[in-house]
Amino acid sequence: MRRISCFLMLAAMFYGHCAAAAQDRKAGLNLAYNEFSAVLGFPVKEGESLRLSLNLDMTGVIPGEYLYPGLSAEVAYLFVEWDKVFESGEKMEFYAGPGANIGYVRNMNERYGIMVSLSGCAGIEYYFNVPVSLSLTIEPSLGLHVSRDSSGNMNMDFYKAGLLYSVCPHIGIKYSF
Repeated sequence: MRRISCFLMLAAMFYGHCAAAAQDRKAGLNLAYNEFSAVLGFPVKEGESLRLSLNLDMTGVIPGEYLYPGLSAEVAYLFVEWDKVFESGEKMEFYAGPGANIGYVRNMNERYGIMVSLSGCAGIEYYFNVPVSLSLTIEPSLGLHVSRDSSGNMNMDFYKAGLLYSVCPHIGIKYSF
């Protein structure tokens, strides 16, 4: 009987910890001119969070130049630089932080290849009274792109698309749980 009560107490404490920690987690979608992203956000400390995203690089796909999108993954460590809570209970915050990308994407008018880059993220997010938020971010990326040409030779080039499309803002919608 003692073991069962100890187990129930531990389970209740674990459930309470998970419920409290889970309130700041976010999942959602980002949309930009050249990319669609599925985003997960996890709190790390007060005012700091980790964001993971899986991106479909649509460069050249929407105009019909290419048939398949590229795929990349990004991780970013974000710091809340400023926040404001309104009388209605809604909140707005500005955040920024460094990150890294890796993926199999096209580099402008070139072939598909492996991309590795350092990235940054700066954005503003508005939290409603319901567990939904809207965001607007800019995400520049500075990196390398490695691909093969038609004769099979390896080419390493600057990842031009990372900086060119960084001027296109990402519009996002997220659900907090």
